Amino acid sequence: MHIGRFMRGVACCAAVAAFVLTAGRENGVGAQGSTALTGVVTSQAEGKMEGVLVTARRDGAKFDVTAVSDAQGKYSFPRTHLDPGTYAIKIRAVGYDLATPGSVEVPAGKTATLNLSLEPAKDLSSQINSVEWLMSLPGTDDQKAMVQRQILSCTYCHSLERIVKSKHTAEQFVDIIDRMAAYYPDGTMAGTEGRGRAKRAMTTAQAAKNPSWGVAPGVKKTDLAEYMATISMGRTLPADLKMKTLPRPKGDATRVIITQYDMPRKDTVPHDSDVDSKGNVWYTDQTDYFVGMLDAKTGEITEWPLPKATTHEFGGASDIQLDLKDRPWFSVTSDKARNHFGIPGRFDRATGQWQAADLPEGSSAQFMALGPHGVIVASALEIDPETTKLITKFPYPEVQRLPDAPPGQHFGYEPAMDSKGNWYITDFGSHHILKIDGQTNTASWYKTPTAFSQPRRGRMDNQDRFWFGEYVADNIAMFDAKTTKIQEWPSGIKWSSPYTSSIPDAKGRVYAPSNTSDCVFQLDPKTGKVLAYLMPTRDFDSKQVSIDPVSKKIVWMANTRNARLIKIEPLD
Repeated sequence: MHIGRFMRGVACCAAVAAFVLTAGRENGVGAQGSTALTGVVTSQAEGKMEGVLVTARRDGAKFDVTAVSDAQGKYSFPRTHLDPGTYAIKIRAVGYDLATPGSVEVPAGKTATLNLSLEPAKDLSSQINSVEWLMSLPGTDDQKAMVQRQILSCTYCHSLERIVKSKHTAEQFVDIIDRMAAYYPDGTMAGTEGRGRAKRAMTTAQAAKNPSWGVAPGVKKTDLAEYMATISMGRTLPADLKMKTLPRPKGDATRVIITQYDMPRKDTVPHDSDVDSKGNVWYTDQTDYFVGMLDAKTGEITEWPLPKATTHEFGGASDIQLDLKDRPWFSVTSDKARNHFGIPGRFDRATGQWQAADLPEGSSAQFMALGPHGVIVASALEIDPETTKLITKFPYPEVQRLPDAPPGQHFGYEPAMDSKGNWYITDFGSHHILKIDGQTNTASWYKTPTAFSQPRRGRMDNQDRFWFGEYVADNIAMFDAKTTKIQEWPSGIKWSSPYTSSIPDAKGRVYAPSNTSDCVFQLDPKTGKVLAYLMPTRDFDSKQVSIDPVSKKIVWMANTRNARLIKIEPLD
């Protein structure tokens, strides 16, 4: 969601298994039929357990729904979210397994009650996320940063579990790094459930020619390989390895319903998503030629094929931006563009056809945004949404090479435009927001309060505030175009690397995904309060967050590694 459409509208010990199912009316909400399924989660170690994610999937359904237990251990599913039928039940609570997996029958017009008993996890190491591995593993912050802070970081594609449970020497890891670097880096590693896809972007021999690793100065593959060899422990981990875990959700972080919709093709790599004015969710596949839409009323997903390039080893679509007429704009890999991201264009749902924009030869773009009066911003290009012709090209990346540019490396990432037509981009290579004046083309650089914060992706709201994630600083941040001031809010979790930020919802809160902690942060800028909503599925990875313009409070995003669309509904 963007400016124009916004305005429009673990401790483990023995446990006794118990799995009790009863059906009947309850007092209060349940008695009125508004609750479909409820119950209490307990363990011998903790008694009633707060912050346990309970996920229900109806037989034959293409989606699942998750509720979170409160301070009394109680979870509840609204009837609006569970139709009558038989449901399989799963849980997520680090350090615990469901004692007796089973199913529950949810009747029509009545409330089903299912109390859940948890027991110590048989394999804690298979449950923890990358942040928890970083908390648990030996090494200095600088060493850990090599696997997590680089642009080609290990955690960008998969959990650190894969490294820890391998067993290789430093010399062998150099070869492995070259092989991994040969894969297309944008989240194409399949998740633990076998959803997602990995694509080769070059040969291992080509990757081996680059002696560096990531973008941090002075970091070499050999440095990374030597550290990885120290944390490579094999399938049987040392008995003295103390695995540290993040706390489970508490308080307001338990007041949420999360729905995950399976995409039709389980090997989809949905890099981006956006929501139209009717609440329909659109997404693109960055390693195959498809665009898809989830119907907000039916929950059904429709996909359309896109024109394929012949001169690229593989291709797909990048980013997606709905214009003021609900037309999706995105780039598609093209024979006319040298890079993978391709040429921006407009999709017509009625005809199922994508039309490349009428741009000068050699034009290409990855990221898109919406500017004033509905203009399309595709990287440094400003495009007329009706004629699809170029309005202007901002002098980027030329300005970053001028003598008055700040010293050091620069790497522009997410573009944005304010209401006056000024263009902005995050400086992911360093710590700036770069502005190019829409009238004079003069450049101004605004430094984030935290050095080398690596601002990554974000969105401009209707008050000319650019919200973004600071990937290395573990912050959510906002640049006010009117005052040129930048404000930062800590996520509260080290190594969490917020990737992007939404614009504010109806209550002024913004949302930022953490792909290393399997969390989505909710920030209230007025109070500075940050909630971490834990996602139900491991291998969470999202790169773009939208606020539904109909409800103005429902949050949507795509899970790149697991080929799902995620809907988050805060219960407040």
